[in-house]
Formats: sequence, structure tokens, C-alpha cells
Amino acid sequence: MTNLKFQVENLGVIKAGEFTQKPLTIFCGPNNSGKTWVMYSLYHCHGSIAGLAYERRKEKAEKREEKSLQQLLTDFNKQLSATLTGVFNTSHELLANVRFRLTGVDESHFQDLLNDPENTKFPFLMPAERNGLHLFYRELSTRRAALLHHASKDNIDLNELLKDVIRSRYALPIAHYINWLNELTEIQRGAAGPFHQQALHLQKQLANGAYKVERRSGVIRFKPYQRRLGRARQPKHGGEATQSMELHMTSSTVKSLFGLWFYLENQAQPGDLLMIDEPELNIHPANQRHIARLLARLVNAGLRVVISTHSDYIVREFNSLLMLSQDNGELRKKHRYSEDEVLTVEQVSACLFDNQSITPFEISPEDGIYATTFDTVIEDLNRVNDDIHYSLQEKRDSDFGKLSRTAELAERGSAEFTERPEADNE
Repeated sequence: MTNLKFQVENLGVIKAGEFTQKPLTIFCGPNNSGKTWVMYSLYHCHGSIAGLAYERRKEKAEKREEKSLQQLLTDFNKQLSATLTGVFNTSHELLANVRFRLTGVDESHFQDLLNDPENTKFPFLMPAERNGLHLFYRELSTRRAALLHHASKDNIDLNELLKDVIRSRYALPIAHYINWLNELTEIQRGAAGPFHQQALHLQKQLANGAYKVERRSGVIRFKPYQRRLGRARQPKHGGEATQSMELHMTSSTVKSLFGLWFYLENQAQPGDLLMIDEPELNIHPANQRHIARLLARLVNAGLRVVISTHSDYIVREFNSLLMLSQDNGELRKKHRYSEDEVLTVEQVSACLFDNQSITPFEISPEDGIYATTFDTVIEDLNRVNDDIHYSLQEKRDSDFGKLSRTAELAERGSAEFTERPEADNE
């Protein structure tokens, strides 16, 4: 797929900015800087491209009159911005002057984009709210909630019922994710998919256990791997055996990773677009590094990935994978990286969301992603930490010096007092 460029204006807190989407796209920046706004808009854009590609093929099959590619592109960008109100489920006033445009694309490129099989499928987005959604998706299903609400009334208004059932209470990506969770039993497949090994890797390295969705009830269960003593398993002694439990009984890490595991195990195909808002959610720093390596594996296996992150650990791990592209294999083996985790500069795009703008990060094979936003925080933290440490050390040394001086004077005074009577006797 050709790298795509986008222009953003007046979207949430963002006044203006541009970014490029590559096989791995990384959004970094402080809280409330617009990362999720852009991610949701990008999700809508790819869904719209898939819909347009489908309509284009349908028009050709039915031999209907087609718009020119230039007019199609112009109308696409206008419609993309105009429909964002529905994506965010908000008022027109809030997004009155918004612009989210596909740029740097001429008629030929747009034709290739619509003909690309990768763009005929809708993206998959995991929102930052996923932990709660994994637990309460049935109760949060908008259709179910609406039906229960109206069914409890004596006089049911059919028109209001239909409006309430159709209208979502959430932003579009969240509503889609809730609907997806309610369809797990239908989506679940028996045979292993092309990303089965990556799903297995997630269970082993990150979750340390196995997920299961019961086919009839749809209940999500998790069974931690049995612990070992030495090399021998002892399931009947010492508490090494583990029990399967429902998802609400598991750790926040296990809850957070469930959606990614299920998607990789049952749905993901090469060329698909996976979007994750905060992949580091509830995950220990050591496992954040493993998440980065897993995402690199997915990209190298043909999955397109977009993430927004606050994690310095994830970005620095990507830096290591980028720098390893210059290695002949010696450093990779030394530090136990696999070949399918190595990234190239051509695969990665990263940008900073801050000061109401979007700024691309410089990326090089020598240094990786020059993410100054994290460096500034780390340097400030080190400076403050050092100042507190050495100031207190200096104070302790000063106090110790004063105590030593006081003790010395006291000892000298005691000696003088002891010697004085002898002088008087003489």
C-alpha cells in the first residue's frame, strides 16, 4: 500500500497539522493533545475508503455512470469532514470548521487506492476503554439497552424505539467495538488463522495463560499456565495447578490483552489495518517492550498498525528494532531478538501531538525515533531527582559535621574540666 498523507484542521484541540501513515504509524504526545481524535478520524477515513471502493465496483458491475476520479476525490474529502460529527456522536457546533483530508493523492493514486484489495476491508480499532468494555459489553450494547428500556413501558412508541435502537450512545469506534464483542461466538473460528503464531506469542509472553470464548454462552475465560518447579510439572503438589476463571476475575493486563488476542487468532489477515489506542494500558514496563516487539512482528507479517501511546518504553524498544536494521545479526542474537522483529525506517512513521499541532518526528536507522517529548520529561525527572538526592546528602553531611564539631567541643571541655582540679592542687 502506498503511504498516505493526511491534513488536519480544527479537530478538537488541534488547530492544524499533517501526518503520514506507513505500515507502522505512531502517535505520541501529552494527554488531551488530540491523538484519539485523529485516530478515530483515521478509522472513519479507512472505513469510508472501503465503502467507496465497494460502491465503485458495484457501479462498474451494473454499468452505471461513474464520477470522474477528480470529482470523486473532492467529494470524498468533503464528505469525510462533514460526517465526523456522526463519528464522534457530538454536536455540529463542536466540529463546525473541521477538516480531515487525504492529501498528496492525484487521480492515478486515488484509482490505485480504490483498486487495492487491502482497502476493501474495514479497519479494526481497540479503544482505550476496552477493559471496561470487555467486562460489560453485553450491558452496554446500545440495541439491547434500548429494547429493554422501551419494553418496560406500557405504551411502546415504535418510531421512538427504532430511533433509540439505531442511535448509538458512544463514538462510532466504541459502538463498533461493543457490537464486535457481542458477535464473538459468531466470529470465532475453529481453524488457526494466519496470525495464530502471533496470538500464541501474546498468550505466552504477555498474558502467561490461555484465553477461551465458550461457544454457546459467549463467556470469556482465562486459564493461567501451570507453574513449574524446575523442569517437572507438579500439578497436584505445592499449588502449581491453575484453574480457569471468567475474565472479570483476572488481572487488568489479561483483560486489556483479550481483544488483541481474539482478533489475531480469529480475524486478522495480511493487509488489514489494526488500530490500538494506548497498547501499554495496564502493562508492566517489561511487557510494554514485548508489546512493541509483537507489533513489529505483526507489521513484518503484513498487518498495518496504527497506535497512540504515552509509553517511553514502547518508543525506545521501537528504536532498538530500527537500529538493528543495520546489524549483520550479531547484536540481534546477542540480545535475543528475532529477525521478524527488526524494523526499517521506510516502515515507520511517528509524530508528536502538542501545542495544538501535529509534528512529524525525525527517524533514522542510527538513532531510531527522535521522540523529544519523552526525553524532556526524563531529563527533568533526573534533574529534580538528582537535586533532591544531593541536596539532602549535603544537608546530612552538614548536620553530621555540626554534630561532630559539637561532640569534639564537648569532649575538649570535658578534658579541660578534668585537668583543672589537678592544676589547683599544685
